[in-house]
Amino acid sequence: MAIDLKLNVANEFVTRRYKLPKGLSAELDLYIKAAQENAPGADESDVLQAILERHLKKDRGFRAWLQDFKKTNKVADAEVSKAKTADKVEAVEVV
Repeated sequence: MAIDLKLNVANEFVTRRYKLPKGLSAELDLYIKAAQENAPGADESDVLQAILERHLKKDRGFRAWLQDFKKTNKVADAEVSKAKTADKVEAVEVV
């Protein structure tokens, strides 16, 4: 197993564009290559989606902020869960 990352495939995407430092972009390419050893056919979007999902889930600071945000903005847990599990997933295009 080359990496420890669960890859999910979404049905609907939104394209975003980001600039990355050259070195980070090269490392991301290698990470994608390693991911493809575990999941042949996985593409850059699948890998970035999995990376972001895992990071957002484990980021304690973000989790604390999200709880405060939900209280302040009266966003129901059900809405956050629904958005998180919906098939409408944003794809990231790295330039």
